[in-house]
Amino acid sequence: MTGLKVLPSVALALAATLLAVLAARAEDQPVRLLIIVDKSCLIQPESDPLVLGDHNDAFRDDAICHLESVFSSHHIEEKITESERSRFLVRVAEQEYVVQNPTDKPAVFIVQHEVPKDWIVDSDPQPSNIDGSTAVFRVNAEPGQRVRLHVGMHRSYTIDPN
Repeated sequence: MTGLKVLPSVALALAATLLAVLAARAEDQPVRLLIIVDKSCLIQPESDPLVLGDHNDAFRDDAICHLESVFSSHHIEEKITESERSRFLVRVAEQEYVVQNPTDKPAVFIVQHEVPKDWIVDSDPQPSNIDGSTAVFRVNAEPGQRVRLHVGMHRSYTIDPN
């Protein structure tokens, strides 16, 4: 019977130790600075004051965020099912964000990419969430690190077969 009483107390002690270790690890992890950018790479005023400096409004700093490989294209897709043929014009829009953490602290970039009505985001990675018509991507960057984020979208239009 004594062994049964000891077992729960050992489990409680292990759980308490595990919680203490996890809490210590959480405290050791540095808080990431927040850098918010929009579809045009404008740094938003909600960003960390360290990054904003003297800016009160959205501003551009190509050393922190700029766009590369901005493309739009279109192609035809065809689907055949049970003797029915459907054709679609597919428009594609894609761009690559290049973000660089200019600070000596870890940062997270929040990239807010506006998605037009009836367009579908097909990026890898997918956005962390979609807020209304805005796809929100999270990009971690260590001090001085440069990171690339590819964002692609497409929209399909039915083509009249006649």
